[in-house]
Amino acid sequence: MYEWVKKIHMYAGLLSFMAFGVWGVAGIQSAFLPPPGGYEPPDIAQEKEFAFEGPGDLDDKELAQRIFRASEVRMGGGVYNIHRNEKGNLAFFLFTWNGRRDFTYLEEQKLVRVEFRDNNMASYLSSMHTAFSRRHPAELPARLWGYYNEFSTWAFLFMTISGVYMWIATRPRLPWARICLAGAAVVGVTLWVVTR
Repeated sequence: MYEWVKKIHMYAGLLSFMAFGVWGVAGIQSAFLPPPGGYEPPDIAQEKEFAFEGPGDLDDKELAQRIFRASEVRMGGGVYNIHRNEKGNLAFFLFTWNGRRDFTYLEEQKLVRVEFRDNNMASYLSSMHTAFSRRHPAELPARLWGYYNEFSTWAFLFMTISGVYMWIATRPRLPWARICLAGAAVVGVTLWVVTR
């Protein structure tokens, strides 16, 4: 059984190494994020406008959803911060893997202005690491990456358990291994208790 577990452990790591790399970059990047309230969106990379005339019987939330669908912005999640700006125009933004998209509906001109604020590579990978098949856009590339992320999550769990098994099956008395396992367990339980 040990040889089978060892092989599956190895191939699980090889098949999911790309996701592990994305998760690693995202984790390191999060250590350098600004404190709460200190986030500044990236500069506007480009602007686009498209014609749109919304039905008059929609509330702002429904209108924002209708504008989002009409915009054909790819890889977008939900719409956020729906409000009326100082000129009375509907404004909101959404996040895509490629960056934030700011929408303003210019009702009198019957136009929607979209400002593209593109992610850098680290922020792009950070967006990718959160993707799962049922939480993100329905486009095929997003769905496929979501399935891969889910597979890699299960692979990571399996590799954790199989790694402990391989240690117990080969060198259960190794002092440093015992110290590492006990230390990780103590830290994990302590953090779980103090953060509840």
